[in-house]
Amino acid sequence: MPNVYQLIYLSRLTEAASPACVAEIVRMARQRNLASHINSLLVFDGWRFCQTLEGEYAAVCDLADRIRMDERHTGFRVLYRAESTAVNLFGRSSLDYALSYDDGLSCLEAARGPEALALLSGLLPGLDREPVRPDQ
Repeated sequence: MPNVYQLIYLSRLTEAASPACVAEIVRMARQRNLASHINSLLVFDGWRFCQTLEGEYAAVCDLADRIRMDERHTGFRVLYRAESTAVNLFGRSSLDYALSYDDGLSCLEAARGPEALALLSGLLPGLDREPVRPDQ
């Protein structure tokens, strides 16, 4: 089994952007990630994004760079990056979307490396995660 590159980042929605733009982000990301063979989980709490990206190294790095430059994001920080044989660690499709209704993403603010991975894993049961779509 080939290795998969995994990256987790945290960013904030810019003040100029409306939370309504997240629907467009999800729609476009599903299409682009599918074409790039990237699986991902996007968690949004109303003002912060935490996203996992899993795929081929160059594709994941290119996507992370595009997100970093996206005017809807600010404070982009990579929390975790690694090569692994574990596939679909968080994302079950090109883009899974989940809402965090509490302040759960706060624990990730200072986390880095394996600690960030463990903390995000611990948040999963409390997220409002949409069901897997049959077309993905």
